[in-house]
Amino acid sequence: MKRRGQVPVGLMMLATFSVVTGAASFSGKYRSPDEVAAALRSLASAHPQIAKIVPIGKSYGGVEIVALRIAAQKKGGADPDLRTAAFIGANIEGLHLIGTEAALAISEKLVNSYGKDKDVTELLDTRTVYIAPLLNPDATRGYFSRPQQERRSNARPVDDDLDMRVDEDGPDDLNQDGMITQMRVKDPEGKWLPDPKEPRLMKIADPQKGEKGLYKIYTEGLDNDGDGEYNEDPEGGVELNRNFPHDYEYGLKAAGLYPVSEPEAIALVEFLDRHRNIALVLNFSTENTVLNLQQTGQAKAAADRAKVPRMMATFLGLEPDQEYTLKEIVDAANASGMGGGMEITEDMVAMFLGMGPAVQIDKQDMPVIEAVQKEYKDVLKEAKLGYPEKRAKGVGKGSFNAYCYFQYGVPVFSFDLWAVPEPAKEQAKDALTAEKLKTMSSEEFLALGEDKIAALLKEQGAPPNFNAEMLIKMVKSGQVDPQKMAEMMEKMPRPPAGDGEEHPDAYVLKWADVALPKKGFVNWTPFRHPTLGDVEIGGFAPYLRIIPPPDEAEKTIALHTDFVVSLLQKLPGLEIRKTEVRPLGSDVYQLTAYLTNPGWFPTSTAQGRRARTAWPITVRLKLGSEQTLFSGRPVESIPYLEGSGETKKVEWTVKGKKGTSVVIIAGTPRLGTTSATVVLE
Repeated sequence: MKRRGQVPVGLMMLATFSVVTGAASFSGKYRSPDEVAAALRSLASAHPQIAKIVPIGKSYGGVEIVALRIAAQKKGGADPDLRTAAFIGANIEGLHLIGTEAALAISEKLVNSYGKDKDVTELLDTRTVYIAPLLNPDATRGYFSRPQQERRSNARPVDDDLDMRVDEDGPDDLNQDGMITQMRVKDPEGKWLPDPKEPRLMKIADPQKGEKGLYKIYTEGLDNDGDGEYNEDPEGGVELNRNFPHDYEYGLKAAGLYPVSEPEAIALVEFLDRHRNIALVLNFSTENTVLNLQQTGQAKAAADRAKVPRMMATFLGLEPDQEYTLKEIVDAANASGMGGGMEITEDMVAMFLGMGPAVQIDKQDMPVIEAVQKEYKDVLKEAKLGYPEKRAKGVGKGSFNAYCYFQYGVPVFSFDLWAVPEPAKEQAKDALTAEKLKTMSSEEFLALGEDKIAALLKEQGAPPNFNAEMLIKMVKSGQVDPQKMAEMMEKMPRPPAGDGEEHPDAYVLKWADVALPKKGFVNWTPFRHPTLGDVEIGGFAPYLRIIPPPDEAEKTIALHTDFVVSLLQKLPGLEIRKTEVRPLGSDVYQLTAYLTNPGWFPTSTAQGRRARTAWPITVRLKLGSEQTLFSGRPVESIPYLEGSGETKKVEWTVKGKKGTSVVIIAGTPRLGTTSATVVLE
């Protein structure tokens, strides 16, 4: 059975947009902050019935940060700001310009398709979409300024070198090529040397291999403040994608003085707080949380076992020196009656025991996230975009994505859209791969033998303690099967290059030489530096790894536009599916309301419930002046509803005259409200 909101995979593969969908193809030109703002104003002006500019705040440099609210405003319908909504953000790093273009493409598709495309029309009639294509305009200006340099920080002046001056020693374009690259200078204390296979690339010398460093490497520039350091106090600032509260890195200058110290970050947090109807966050950034489920650190709150304080352990009949699973502690707590009629949950126990902030996806949320991941991988595979999945970057500390999932408590999916493609490796026909594992039985796997299994683990980058002998034992005992192993191996990070292997950046250089000849890499060229003497200037061009060529940009923007729109159609909802009235005699009636979630996503995440930022569904019974509630409560609560139509019922017994009406009202801030009138008969 097809899940609600799914779009057939074939439709997602469209590389260009038709007149019917109404979205514009990528022009090949990235838009500046002023042009992005103008594009949003133009859409709002051309489609006033469904599009509206909503302010978020201002950057440190004084640039307006806005969102486009897209929702049909029908007479008598719910306020768009009270309907279930999604937030689509982009380019919080400031250098992810393709993310900005993808967000603009989605805006154009939605407003131009309303009234023409059935699915989009239904979406905007019942849901709201907020799109903010540029969350870090100060840093984005680095792409449009000269000399061009990659920049992630906002415009806040920072005294990086603690000399009581700010922004006085930034990079300089010494060779006047319009780009900031690198300088290498021979120095007895140098730690770098040219790679033996590709001298244009530099690597750190490994003394254990008898290697000796020859060069020091600097960012291209001068010692402008005369302190003996080079480019140590550039213009700006704070990296916004490190400035959010969850797993914040205290003491790191790039992260700011304290969490949400920056006007852009606090404005975004306040925007989300004001719009509590947002039930899904989609983000375009350098983090790809769909392919890489790695979170910000080692889990504490999600640890499997914990000790219980002695006094409580005695009360619960547990041993204070023994570790228990959260489930075991919860079962003991509920059996003891300590909740006073309230159900004790694992989340409550985790908080009581001070197990710290969660830093990995809650296991209850994993099935939904993995289902989206599988669908996304299938789409990428069919599109043949050549995305190197193992290079996908996970969630960083203090990032916007981390905040939205762990503290704001909603599903979050972030896409980096593109990465430099890797050349396909030639493999022997009998080579064992993760794909082949998926088709094998446990017996077939064991028949391969230890040598082949060890070779596979090495190729996949398995940690040293995860060896062939251990894996064979796990398969024999039934702990894992080949299909599960294949899933594990697909998530393993790529191993670093070893002795005799290619430089990690060799594939980038090879790609640049073909895709951007003489533009992707600046060959090392001699330069007479005023203080360093003879140096060479060269290296990769700014934005090479982040911004694709126009034709590749168009393909990935088209694919992700369709995929994101399909995700929007999976938003949760709330309906009173059915009501029943059963007379019990003497003007007494039993009322039953069946509440359902017609969307694909659940009405809340397990992490949101743990963080207390996900509201339970409240169901209110509004009685007339001559009606009396016999049993049940006037306000009932349903913790959450799973997606794809899960239904739960609420019952009351009411005394009232035949023919009179009772109103049932249900809702949460994220789901809006729905109601039904029931006649006693």
